[in-house]
Amino acid sequence: MEYCMEHPEEISKIAAVQKKVNEVKDVMVENIEKVLERGEKIELLVDKTDDLRNQAEQFQKKGRQLRNKMWWQNCRMKLLVLLALMVLAVVIFLLVCFTGGKNCTK
Repeated sequence: MEYCMEHPEEISKIAAVQKKVNEVKDVMVENIEKVLERGEKIELLVDKTDDLRNQAEQFQKKGRQLRNKMWWQNCRMKLLVLLALMVLAVVIFLLVCFTGGKNCTK
């Protein structure tokens, strides 16, 4: 106590250093809080990215399935049209032959 009374300038230096230490401590606490918040946001972003990747994979899979389904449907339609044309050609041929076509029986 006696020392404090005899050397007040050193006490004020110690107080100034303590004040700066407290300021630095406050800044560091604030920085740590920001880093933690940023880490949470990064984790949220990673989760959203994973969800988006999964959705993209599902979209690609469904698109491929739909493309294959439409290809088969198109093939069936072409076959039906071809069959209908063949039946129509046979009907026309038979009509021509049986209604007086002289070239059909030879």
